[in-house]
Amino acid sequence: MQYIIAAIAYVVQIHTMNWDDLKIFLAVAEAPSMRLAAKHLGISHSTASRRIDALEDALNVRLFDRLPDGFRLTKAGEELMPTALSTDENLHSFGRAVAGRDDALSGEVRVTLPDAMLAIGCFTDLFIGFMDQYPDIRLKIEDSMQVFDLSKREADVAIRFTAAPPEHLIGRRLGNVHQAIYGAKDYLAEHDPHVAGSGARWIAWGDPVDCPDWVAHSPFPDLKIRGHFNNVQIQLSMIRKSAGIGYVPCLLADAYPELVRISEPEATLDVWLLSHRDMRAAARMRAFRQYILDRAPQIELALAGQAHKPFNQVTS
Repeated sequence: MQYIIAAIAYVVQIHTMNWDDLKIFLAVAEAPSMRLAAKHLGISHSTASRRIDALEDALNVRLFDRLPDGFRLTKAGEELMPTALSTDENLHSFGRAVAGRDDALSGEVRVTLPDAMLAIGCFTDLFIGFMDQYPDIRLKIEDSMQVFDLSKREADVAIRFTAAPPEHLIGRRLGNVHQAIYGAKDYLAEHDPHVAGSGARWIAWGDPVDCPDWVAHSPFPDLKIRGHFNNVQIQLSMIRKSAGIGYVPCLLADAYPELVRISEPEATLDVWLLSHRDMRAAARMRAFRQYILDRAPQIELALAGQAHKPFNQVTS
């Protein structure tokens, strides 16, 4: 924190300056010639000269005498040097301090997930495994349908349902959430939906209409809807209590042995692991991303309703 305060203090002192111009000022003041200073900075001689002119105009003072053998600091230029050098050192010190923290496997990683479906159905075991392996890294998990802005550091990592990730983010597709029709064993024994007149009913979601599109395109379009429940956990609870059959994510329903899958899984939503480009260098971020990606094959199987191994194991 002291580096930030010091850096800000110096920047306030030289608020009329452009930091790039100040770097050029230092390079010209310390180099044998303008040509060598420009070469060191990776810019042209004319650009360096023009930026020095701009800095002098901004400060309304001449910083260098232009002599046949090069640039020489004026009295004003000599008075600027201590402030310029201190500013340069403080900013570099701050950078080194931040780099040191970023290289440490500690600190906080904030993860946002769209809803409890992914957190409970797929990632809880992964989060536990990560915390066991990296005890000095704290996870902060936000379960929300809100789209967090990674560019504003509202979250470090986003696990999102999306078909087109934003271009300013980096990431990898983890798989696709598949859904299927499930019913409790006891319920299906009495109300087999494959049998006409079975009395089976849908546990539905969405707008309360008699036959939504997902029912119309299901293997059982003629079944009536018993109720609408716009929360997947409530739907699952209703299905498990033999209230009806439902079309739910496989990664959740497969966790309950009393439920039976009675249709083929269908692909619905892509799931991506995303983070901002500026955050990829931090060690804690690299560790979290790599931990998840090492387990991507199991995650993909789980999302598709084909999981057969614990999520916290790495596929060899």
